[in-house]
Amino acid sequence: MLSRKSLARTAQVLCIGAAATLAQTAPALASSAAVLPVACSQTALVNAINTANSNPGSDTLNLAKGCVYSPTAELPRIYSTIVVNGNGATITRATTAPAFRILTVDGGNLTLRALTISRGDATGSPIQTGAGGGVVVTGNGTLNANAVVIQGNRADFGGGVSTFSGSTTTINAGVVAGNTAGSDGGGLFSHGNLVVTASTISRNTAGIAGGGIANIGRLTVRASNIRNNTADTGGGLANGVPSAPGGSSTISISNISNNTAHGSNPGGIYNNQGTVNLTSTPVINNTPNNCATSPTPVPGCFN
Repeated sequence: MLSRKSLARTAQVLCIGAAATLAQTAPALASSAAVLPVACSQTALVNAINTANSNPGSDTLNLAKGCVYSPTAELPRIYSTIVVNGNGATITRATTAPAFRILTVDGGNLTLRALTISRGDATGSPIQTGAGGGVVVTGNGTLNANAVVIQGNRADFGGGVSTFSGSTTTINAGVVAGNTAGSDGGGLFSHGNLVVTASTISRNTAGIAGGGIANIGRLTVRASNIRNNTADTGGGLANGVPSAPGGSSTISISNISNNTAHGSNPGGIYNNQGTVNLTSTPVINNTPNNCATSPTPVPGCFN
């Protein structure tokens, strides 16, 4: 029978051995991350995403400076951790191509920097069909978009970006403009967690609610402009939509102005049984009114 002293010595040896094994393994894991230059072609971009998906760790794709990538089919879904340094490049659906979304984050973690995403059309995409014309974030995935322009995309929900429950999208110093949704969220639609900082949401259109943003999850907006968007109701923001009430929106040091709704619906903010907190955020010059006809009152919003 082993004594307590023998057991202690055995445990100590095992711990030392395990630590040595981890020390030997750690450099190999760290070296698995790669930096991949991406030549200016659709094939190179597809191959780079596939390579990054297959590698453990975080891989970085450096796009060709100023390149216009024109894919003719949807790019591979993102299910690993990938950083894309756009270097001023554009990814836009080829004019002769059928409808497809540009990017799908399906359980992965995608960071985009200095990039333009345009002409995506989610009505032809196999994952979350009809949501997120430029990008969809689903499967508990994460999107971090820094200095990214998302423009001229189309979907049923979230013309620019659509974020599903359990997923998170962060947009920093970006522009979301000229996107269209047949239903809700011309620029952005979120059922998950959406954070918008130092960005402009403008000239987006929704057929039903939330020309700029439609939120039924949790929305945080800081130091941003939501302006010149159009929808049937909630030209600037819909917190809760007619078909899905609820949602929490916290908006600070921002501006919601010159948005338009139809009939007597609120042009600034439409709130359907949700919570909207405004701090240092004027809601002004919206048509036909700012928030007066919202079904749930918006504290701090005046006409």
